[in-house]
Parts: sequence; C-alpha cells; structure tokens
Amino acid sequence: MTKHLMTAAFLVFGTSTPALADVPFFNATCPSHIEVHSDAGGPVFLNGNEAKLHRFNANYYEAVRDHITVSINVNPDHSLAVSYTKGGASGICQVNAHQRQGRTVQEPVVPKLAMTTSEMSRFCRGEAASHFNVRPADLTVNPSFKVGSRYVAQGWFDGTRGSTFFNCFFDGQGHFQSLN
Repeated sequence: MTKHLMTAAFLVFGTSTPALADVPFFNATCPSHIEVHSDAGGPVFLNGNEAKLHRFNANYYEAVRDHITVSINVNPDHSLAVSYTKGGASGICQVNAHQRQGRTVQEPVVPKLAMTTSEMSRFCRGEAASHFNVRPADLTVNPSFKVGSRYVAQGWFDGTRGSTFFNCFFDGQGHFQSLN
C-alpha cells in the first residue's frame, strides 16, 4: 500500500472508531428517568450500564445504549450541554456535577437557574412525551412561569379521548420536580 493510500485509509477509518479520550467527568439527569455518569476520559454510563462512546471532535461526544443516545457538548467555557434522544422523545439533561479546569464543580456554579424558563418548557415537552408515549411534536407546552417559590410549565395534547392537560413543576432553582 502506498503512503498516500495508507494516509487516506487512516483519515477515513481512523476518525470513525469509538474513542474515550477527552470526555469530561460529569453526572446528569435526563427526562424519562435517564441517569448519566461519565468518568474523565470515559467510560460513560447510562442508568448504570456502560454505553458505547463516539468522539466526533474534541468538544462533542455521543454515548449510545439500549436505544438511548446522549449528546455531550463541551462549551468554550468548559461548561457542558447534555441532551438525550430515546425513541421519539428528546430533551435537555440537567448537569448535576462536572469537572471544570481540573476541579469538580457541583451545579449551579453561581446562583442561577439550572434551566432557563424556555429550557423548562422544552424539558417538560420531553418528559411529557415519554410519560404519555406521545410524539413531542403532538404536544403543546406553554412558556413556564413562576408560581410562589417554584416554576410551572403547562401543556396539553389531543388524543382519542379528547384533550389531556399536564403540568411540569420545577423548584425555585429551576430543577425538575414532577409531572402531573
């Protein structure tokens, strides 16, 4: 094999293999009762079971196991954006702890909402889609708003028995509590 063919083969096949390097330490909770744990450098566990990890670049990874895909994006400030897809449902995961610049940080780093009010509505859509076994596109979820010391996102969908209404509750810091 010539040097050029070997280089081309490495470029094609070398980037498509699973990789563990560089994935950060973190713990996250996703709708649909998905718990994510990643050790620094891997592996990544979904609900306690090791997932297959794919590295797309130094800032983006996907962990896959049992029809669940968790996307891990490392932002320029080393914070994390974690989301999931399970069947027809998808949503944003809540990062509980991660490693930033060599030290473990419990979230939130500064007093702020764990999720913005628009993220709460998207999170609620994912949680409700999973709970009611409905496509997220078939749900309507209003923007969340503060009621007393917590936030609520209200939504509904039309089914064979008429409209079903639901509420997603978040605590005062923006952490998901329940779906009723």
